[in-house]
Amino acid sequence: MNLNLFRKSFVVVKRICNVRYLYTSKSNLNFTVVNFNEKKENDALEYTSEDLSTVTPYFPQSFNLAAYVNSSETLQNLVHLNVNLSKIEKNPIIVEKILKLNFEQDIKKGLLFIKDFVNGDDIGNFLTKNPLILCEDVEDLEVRVNYLKSKQFEHNEISRIITKNPFWLMFSTIRIDRRLGFYQEKFELSGNEVRLLATKQPRLITYNLQHIQTNFFVIKEEMGFKDDEIKQLLLAKSRLWMMNQKKILERFNYIHNVIKIPHEIILQCPHILLHRNFKVKQRHTFLEKLGRAQYNPTIENFVPLNALFELTDIEFCKKYAKCHVDDFNMFLKTL
Repeated sequence: MNLNLFRKSFVVVKRICNVRYLYTSKSNLNFTVVNFNEKKENDALEYTSEDLSTVTPYFPQSFNLAAYVNSSETLQNLVHLNVNLSKIEKNPIIVEKILKLNFEQDIKKGLLFIKDFVNGDDIGNFLTKNPLILCEDVEDLEVRVNYLKSKQFEHNEISRIITKNPFWLMFSTIRIDRRLGFYQEKFELSGNEVRLLATKQPRLITYNLQHIQTNFFVIKEEMGFKDDEIKQLLLAKSRLWMMNQKKILERFNYIHNVIKIPHEIILQCPHILLHRNFKVKQRHTFLEKLGRAQYNPTIENFVPLNALFELTDIEFCKKYAKCHVDDFNMFLKTL
C-alpha cells in the first residue's frame, strides 16, 4: 500500500487553560500555540460596559405587530382604542402603512373627525375593519361628509352610514354620487327612498355592482317578481341583493313551488328568504302531517310565514301546531 496516500494534513485540537495546540503531521513535527486571551480587532464578542438592554434584532416584514407595540406610540394608542391588531397584521401592506404614521401629526386630527360620527365604543371595531381610513386626508373626509349633507342626509343618518359601513368614506364623492344614481335609476327610487336605502343598508351602496346586477336578474327573471315588487323587496330586505344567487333561488323555489306560497304573501314576509330551508322544511312538513299547513290569511287556522323560522319550538307547537313539543321532536327523528 502506498504510504503517500495517508500523508494528509490533520488537526488535533486540545484546549488547556485557553491555550490551543495545533498539531500538524508532516515530515517534521511542529507545535503552534494560540493564546485566546489575546484581544483581536473587530471581535463580535468583545466585552463592553455599555447598556445593551434596548438593542433588539432587526425585524424584516414582521407579521406580528406585538413586536412593535412597545416602541410605537401609534400602536399603543390604537390598542387603547380597542383596535384588534391581530386582524390588521394579517395584511402586511396595511401594517407597513400604519407603522409609518405619526400619531400626533397623521392620525389624531382624523380620529377627532371620525369621533363626531362614530360612537366611542364603536371606534375600535370601526378602525379594525378599515385601518386605512387613518391614511386618508382629513380634508377629503370632510368633503365626503359635506356631500351627504348637501343631499339632505341628517347627522344621525350620516353617523349610521359611516358606522355600519366603515369603507364608505374611502369612496370619493364622484363614486358615491354614481352609486346612488345607479340605485335611483335602476329601481325607480325617489330622493327620500334613496336616503332610506343608503341609511338602512349602507353596505349595499358600495357593494360590487356586478353582483347587484346578477341578483337583480335572478329576482326578476328567475323568481318572477315584478318591478314594483322588486322595489318593495329592496326597501324591505336589501340584504337579498348581497346574498349568494344560488341560495336565494333554492329558498324561493322551496317556498314558492313546494309550499305554494304566492309572491304577494312572500312580500308580506320577505325575511323568510334570508333563512335556510332546513328549519322551514322541518316545520312545514310537520304542519302538513297534522293538516295545519295553511298559509292563506283569509282562511281559518292561518299560519303566518314567520312561524316557520322565528318562534322557538315550544311556541311554534303551542300556538300553531297545537301539540306538545315532544311530538315535534319525535317527528324530527323520523326525517
